[in-house]
Amino acid sequence: MNYSTKATLKRLLQHTLCLLWIASLLIPKSEVKAQDSDQNPDPQAQARELLALLTPEEKVGQLFMVSFSGTSAEKQSNIYDLITTHHIGGVILSAENNNFVGPVNTLENTSALIKSLQSAALETLPAENGDGENSQGPNVSTPLLIGLSQEGDGYPNDQILYGLTTLPTLMSIGASWRTDLAKEVGSVMGKELEALGFNFYLGPSLDVSDTINTEGGVDIGPRVFGGDPYWVGEMGKAYIKGIHEGSQNRVAVIAKHFPGRGGADRPPEEEVSTVRKSLEQLKQIELAPFFDVTGKSTSKETTADGLLVSHIRYQGFQGNIRATTRPVSLDQSALEQLMSLEQFSSWRSAGGIMVS
Repeated sequence: MNYSTKATLKRLLQHTLCLLWIASLLIPKSEVKAQDSDQNPDPQAQARELLALLTPEEKVGQLFMVSFSGTSAEKQSNIYDLITTHHIGGVILSAENNNFVGPVNTLENTSALIKSLQSAALETLPAENGDGENSQGPNVSTPLLIGLSQEGDGYPNDQILYGLTTLPTLMSIGASWRTDLAKEVGSVMGKELEALGFNFYLGPSLDVSDTINTEGGVDIGPRVFGGDPYWVGEMGKAYIKGIHEGSQNRVAVIAKHFPGRGGADRPPEEEVSTVRKSLEQLKQIELAPFFDVTGKSTSKETTADGLLVSHIRYQGFQGNIRATTRPVSLDQSALEQLMSLEQFSSWRSAGGIMVS
C-alpha cells in the first residue's frame, strides 16, 4: 500500500468518524444501539465505539448519503436494501424524487417516511454461521443523517411546499440589514425541520452575489444574502445560530457552495462553470463568509458543521483551465490547498466535514 492510498484511507476513517459523531449528537440516545452507550454518554466516545465495531464495508457505506424515488422504505424497496445491506450513512429527500406528497397530509407523511427510514437503519440484522451464532460479532446499528435543502420562497427553491411556515428568501433577509431577523428565520427553520425528523440541513448559501457577472454569468438571485462579503458572513452566522438553537442543536448545518460560486461564468446546471479569480481575490470575497462560520467563528452556535463543495473550476489556483480540468470537488490537490488555509484547517481538525 503506497503513501497516497494510506493517506486516503486515513481521511476516509476520519470523515466516517465525523459523520458518526454528528449522528450521535443529532439522534436521541434511546435510538442509538451500541455496546455500553449508556455508560459513556460522550458523543465523540460513542462515535469511536461505533467506528471500532464497523466492518471496512460498513465504514465506506457510512460516507454516502443517497437519494431515492417515492415515499416508501418497505423491505422490498431499493432504499431499504441500501440501508440494511450497504449501511449507507444517510439520505437526501427532495421534491424532484417525489419524496413528498401534497397538498394534503404532507407533514404527516414526511414524518412517517423519516421514521420508517430510521427504523430500517436501527434494525440489527446479524449474519449467522452454520451453528446459528452471529458471525459478525456485536450487533451494531447507526442512525441515518436525513438531509434537505429548503431555501425559502416556494418552488423551485423549497422541497416541502405544503405545511411549513412560509419563510423569506435569504436576499430578503439580507436586505433588512438585521441579523436578529436572520436568526429568527433560522430558528423557525431549525425547529420545524427537527420536528419532522430532519437532522442535516444543506444551507444556507454563503455565496457572495457578483453583480458584475450577472449578465454573462450566474444570476443566483434571491438565494443569497447579498453582495457584501462582510454582511453575508454576519447574516450567515446569525442564520446558522438560529437553526442550531431552534432545533436544540439537533440539526447539522452544511453551508454552501464552498468555495463560492457568485463569480461563476455560467450556470453550473448547464456545464462545469469557472470562477476566474486568484486565491487572494477569493480570500477577500468568496471565501470570507466561509471563514466567518468556520475558523473565525467564536461560538459553536455560529459554526457550520460542514461545507458543501461546489462542482466549479477555480482558475486562480487550479492553473490554466481546460475542458479536461476537473471541478474543485474532484481535484484533491486543489481542495487540500484550500483546506490547508488556517481558518479551515483549525475548523476541520475540530470535526468539520466536507460534503460533496
